[in-house]
Amino acid sequence: MPRRNFLLVLSYDGTDFSGWQRLPGAGRSVQEEVESALGRLLGAPVEVTGAGRTDAGVHAEGQAASFHAHTPLGPEEIVAGLGRELPADVRCRSCREVDPRFHARFRAKGKRYRYRLQVGPVADAAARRTSLRVEGRLDLELMREAAGILAGERDFRAFTNAKGKSDTRRRLDRVEVLESGFFLDLVFDGEGFLYNQVRLMAAAILAVGQGRLGLDRLVAALERGDRSALPGALGAFGLSLLEVRY
Repeated sequence: MPRRNFLLVLSYDGTDFSGWQRLPGAGRSVQEEVESALGRLLGAPVEVTGAGRTDAGVHAEGQAASFHAHTPLGPEEIVAGLGRELPADVRCRSCREVDPRFHARFRAKGKRYRYRLQVGPVADAAARRTSLRVEGRLDLELMREAAGILAGERDFRAFTNAKGKSDTRRRLDRVEVLESGFFLDLVFDGEGFLYNQVRLMAAAILAVGQGRLGLDRLVAALERGDRSALPGALGAFGLSLLEVRY
């Protein structure tokens, strides 16, 4: 039986996970749950490669992951089987067979993330695991100006908590501030992101909207690469990986 390659699209509630990546002693991971479910379904060990390593507490609506296996099962049968084998906080949205050389991480062309703010007049208990409750007035016009400042290709040294001297230049194709009922969604679309970059950018946009950070200070910090001049990262629970593009 030939060795086949499959691409999964997964959604998960990241609340009870240590993150995507399986690490010894790190606690429950999404990768480990998916590999265990596939192993039971296919009757053999499976190694799954994710498009990105979401941090502890981060959710996904469209995480992508690929794996190789010797199996007669088709994509629809794999989706149905994973529906039985996966825990309730991980779901397989779709599966398709791909080129044997396809790699979920290295073939990715871009990713889209959303940081969700809960801004309604009354706190929504059902959304507490997936959004950050914000009280008080927000200046949406200033927030959109801040989003525009961040869009484009530039050095994002001021927006990462990574240590060392790695390349911090990235391209953001689109940064949007979208009203969605009693929620305000900060959406970031780009080719790739630095460690904590989205949560730090969301924090800066929120601080601008609250009047705690001026646009001039945001521009200056971005140009100087000054992490200390900007607020800390927002909590992981408000962040979701919406899509991986190929």
